[in-house]
Amino acid sequence: MATVFLLAFIAFAVRTGIQAAKQKAQVAALGREGVQATGEVRRLWFSGLLMTTPWVRYAFTANGAAFSGASSVPKDLWHGLREADTLPIRFLPSNPAINRPAACQGMANPDWWVAPCVFLFVLFTAFIGTRVMIPFRRDRQLAAEGMPGAGVVVKCYGGGRGGWMTNYKFRSLDGAVAEGSGASPNRLEIGSAVCVLYLPQNSRRNHLYSTLLYRVAR
Repeated sequence: MATVFLLAFIAFAVRTGIQAAKQKAQVAALGREGVQATGEVRRLWFSGLLMTTPWVRYAFTANGAAFSGASSVPKDLWHGLREADTLPIRFLPSNPAINRPAACQGMANPDWWVAPCVFLFVLFTAFIGTRVMIPFRRDRQLAAEGMPGAGVVVKCYGGGRGGWMTNYKFRSLDGAVAEGSGASPNRLEIGSAVCVLYLPQNSRRNHLYSTLLYRVAR
């Protein structure tokens, strides 16, 4: 689920970034090549995350054809508008579908500023997702490839949130003494025996079998 949410937010961030770049390019093109026409206000409403951004929908005629558009507008302009009022519109002669109110030239629709926020949220989600997925991947590898070893508890102390942190030592197949630590739901007495799973090629990759997220089936 962490992977699914992460991919979904990345896709949304990419889409939002592309749309923001496209809008920026359109605003620049309107500034260079746009011409003005008289539009008619068709609808006024508020939108945005907090429903505080004023928007206007309008219609106008260009090259003998009818076009329409919608854009956020400054609040002082919005409060002075009523449906059926006239509104100066700027559009591209080569593509009148690209248009916006003349008073908004150079403005970006506020809703597109969510892109940086989404990007930061994606980074945060990636960090959380990675923190969630790493233990599953680690424990799966230990359950599939790990060797069991007899360990002994050398220290146990409160780890917060009602859990305990346990430090232990064990002897690997090559006779070397290795150590590790991990959270456990119960307090373990110093000197008590524990079962440890470790990777033969790297004994520093180890974990208490009792708190492993997987169980060995055979």
